[in-house]
Amino acid sequence: MYWRVRKLTPEQLVKQYSLHIFLAVSVFFNFILFMKLPKNNVLNADKKSDYTAFVKQVTEHLLDTSYINYAQSTMLLNQELHPALQNRLRQQGVLPESDAAYKANLMDYQKSRRVVAVKFNAIDLKDLTKDGMLPVDVQGDVAMHSADEAATQPFHFLFVVGMRPGPTPSDPPMPVVVDMQDLPPAVQAQQAAPQDAGGPTP
Repeated sequence: MYWRVRKLTPEQLVKQYSLHIFLAVSVFFNFILFMKLPKNNVLNADKKSDYTAFVKQVTEHLLDTSYINYAQSTMLLNQELHPALQNRLRQQGVLPESDAAYKANLMDYQKSRRVVAVKFNAIDLKDLTKDGMLPVDVQGDVAMHSADEAATQPFHFLFVVGMRPGPTPSDPPMPVVVDMQDLPPAVQAQQAAPQDAGGPTP
């Protein structure tokens, strides 16, 4: 048995592979739309307000492990975070790695009656990057109380926000977090600065 080599004309190639070519081009342009904000996008007051509300919402969904909100927050993160970022956060243990892990978390939070409150101290929208992304620096504190423990911790995230197509072609693009970094709390560094400055103490 052998493979027979067929010679195809350009017309035959177009007829045979036109659907594949169309799909490949469509995926490519959807990927570009998914990842980038318009480079000429000027963030006016309304847009700044929209992006501020979006990053606050994402932050709350990441940190709010209250037994009442955990299920909905986890579901909404599937829409707010880029799939590649979701995979990375699962590997890091920030998001549950599996459905079994999610259910175990939910059961634990319900059993301990965990409640969480998120307080924002600063949200700084940076300039658009050369790739058309919007970095947003978010800082604050998260307070957790349950039957087992009570604690308050600072948080400091740097989100990179892009855009993705809306649910239908007629819907406008929607923001999506394509990357994020968990940074050291800047508040601690600011508090330590006067001690490091030296000089006489009154």
